[in-house]
Amino acid sequence: MQIFRPFESHEQSALYLDNRRLSKQVLELYQIIRVCLAELGIIEGNTRYLSHPIVKHIYNDGHPYLADALHFLHACDIEHQRRGGNRNDAFRNDLVRLTDMIHNNYSKFNNNKIPPFYVYGDMKVYGEEVYALYRSLLYDKWLNDTIAPRCGVKLPAQ
Repeated sequence: MQIFRPFESHEQSALYLDNRRLSKQVLELYQIIRVCLAELGIIEGNTRYLSHPIVKHIYNDGHPYLADALHFLHACDIEHQRRGGNRNDAFRNDLVRLTDMIHNNYSKFNNNKIPPFYVYGDMKVYGEEVYALYRSLLYDKWLNDTIAPRCGVKLPAQ
């Protein structure tokens, strides 16, 4: 599981991501939010991913950053759809229900932004340098992708 945050702004991060990772980002944020809601007893669901570093970071010892995670999910989903991506009706309805759950239980969540956190392999970094690390990681992944990334970032010719 991974949350790519190449910038502090969720909207700017969504613009930066390539189509494949943008779509995956929506699904992973959706799963992370559901794991946190299940652990809080707001919904029934699987909590086995709670031990994953990024899920633990967002869960924040029972004071989850779910409002901001939802904001990032929506920023990514809006950009995904702007680029022509599709969502089936069932998933759209799930997102509406998820948004309603977050709004209806807002007082149970930490209303701060998700603190910058980078995790890749054994490396864990906190703080502002996270954004540059994610840009570098994405750049490296794009250079090694066999399919062009299709995003607003121009890679040098090889």
